[in-house]
Amino acid sequence: MEHLLNNSGDVDEMSEENRREMDARIMAKLKSGKKLSQKELDYLRRTNPILYAQAMRVQRMAEALEEQLKHARSKEEVNQIFTTALSGISKNDPDREYLVASFNRISTEFRKSKMYNKLPTTIEEVKKKKKQIDPDKDLFKEDNDDKDGFDLSSWSPLREFYDQMPSFVAGA
Repeated sequence: MEHLLNNSGDVDEMSEENRREMDARIMAKLKSGKKLSQKELDYLRRTNPILYAQAMRVQRMAEALEEQLKHARSKEEVNQIFTTALSGISKNDPDREYLVASFNRISTEFRKSKMYNKLPTTIEEVKKKKKQIDPDKDLFKEDNDDKDGFDLSSWSPLREFYDQMPSFVAGA
């Protein structure tokens, strides 16, 4: 595919046949969920801005999914991330075909990775392992809980600001 761009040097100098071939290859790549190269994205940006925007959206969503997977703590959580990602795609989404293909490719690749194989099966296994590693951690947290239920881990200055704001009740 890149030979089409390299041989002609510029998109404007490409023959109509080369453009059709390039468009077909890019569409096939999108439909199979593969990531487009920078040259392919540049080509789309110059020749088909609508498809370029779609490809960029798919790529960003795929990158976001990959980032979530990097932080998964169990295989069960990985499954939840994929289920949530797939269910978040609207049936009317014009990019649905590309997103599903991309997410499926990421799923297949991730499940073959060493990172996935090292993950425990369930979230419960993660909790058990955590307690074995640092048994005093939960005890320490329980000792610091105030009687009013204040939890420092969920505190934020913004939350404190909202809590102090007056509330108004409108009568009917």
